[in-house]
Amino acid sequence: MKRILLVTSAYTGAGHKSIAEALSEQFSQMEEVELKVIDGFELAGQFGVRLAKLYGMMSRHATVMYNASWRYTMAHPYRYAIASQLCWRRFSQCLRSYQPDLIITVHSLFNGLVSRILEGEGAAIPLAVVQADPVNIHSSWCNTKAQLTVCSTQEARQSCISQGMDPEKLTVVGFPIRRRFAEAGNRAAEWSYDESRPLKCLLMSGGEGNVSISRYAQAALELDNTEVTVICGRNEKLRRHLEDLLTPRYGQRIRILGFTEDMEQKMLESDLLITRGSPNSLFEAVAVNLPLVITGPLLEQERDNPRLMQEHGLGVICYSPDELPAIINDLRRDNGAGLIRIRKAQHGYRCAENAGQIAEAVMRLIK
Repeated sequence: MKRILLVTSAYTGAGHKSIAEALSEQFSQMEEVELKVIDGFELAGQFGVRLAKLYGMMSRHATVMYNASWRYTMAHPYRYAIASQLCWRRFSQCLRSYQPDLIITVHSLFNGLVSRILEGEGAAIPLAVVQADPVNIHSSWCNTKAQLTVCSTQEARQSCISQGMDPEKLTVVGFPIRRRFAEAGNRAAEWSYDESRPLKCLLMSGGEGNVSISRYAQAALELDNTEVTVICGRNEKLRRHLEDLLTPRYGQRIRILGFTEDMEQKMLESDLLITRGSPNSLFEAVAVNLPLVITGPLLEQERDNPRLMQEHGLGVICYSPDELPAIINDLRRDNGAGLIRIRKAQHGYRCAENAGQIAEAVMRLIK
């Protein structure tokens, strides 16, 4: 029996948790493999959990401060690593009790910590890093002591090389997608659109929700023949605000939801996704074959994600709510010719097997 220890985070947005889930699904299908998933911040106790939960507050209300911190720790990675010392004792205990054959990290904060503990314990356990960002790679992702670093794009690989990583220890597989999104894309019916029916727009702003979503919702609803579903995530204050603001004016054309477990179904029911540059949302939409309009504001690690999508023809960038009506009209003109063009590009780009290929790649370190 091969034991795998997967280090993730459930509190810093939904992205790391989604990647951990995608990989866990694959390992669960492998014979003679036992997987243990731990939250790195919980290893630091209540202080670590509170620290992790600051991400939601800062990403919504203190974006400038968050981005400044990202840039500072990018240039001074040892500062970023100081916080990981809080996890040292509990992680060492976990290492001794579980005795894994392989460690996988999907959160950059814990990469250096794991390597230092392994050296301190004299443990020859291979470490694999699965990156959660496709373009803007923080220096904390670039652990030269990891046996394998999995990049989701060639752009990420080049960023790692420019930061001193050994190309032989880098592999490009693709972004890991949870099984339900891959299966939803596989069973998606042939799409068609004619301008006589409403265009179904889905608006998302990450698991925490973002107040700017209200402006994009209003911009889409100002157009004739559109219907909008808004996903507010865990932000109940935003959901109530949108209900009070939009429902009396637009009635059944607007549907406002909180956190939902069947996001892949909501995507299948939609013609267009309007969302910020969170990589999980973007790549899951590509997997489901749903055209994208990517908005801001963006966190620093998401800065070039919209450009990546647009360069590959997977979506278009919208810099402000004022631009959204013209973009929507352009995409749905001629019975959705622009939407069809994006869907074709997505169909050629998507790969439902990314998570499985990543699992096989990291397993080769111990086979």
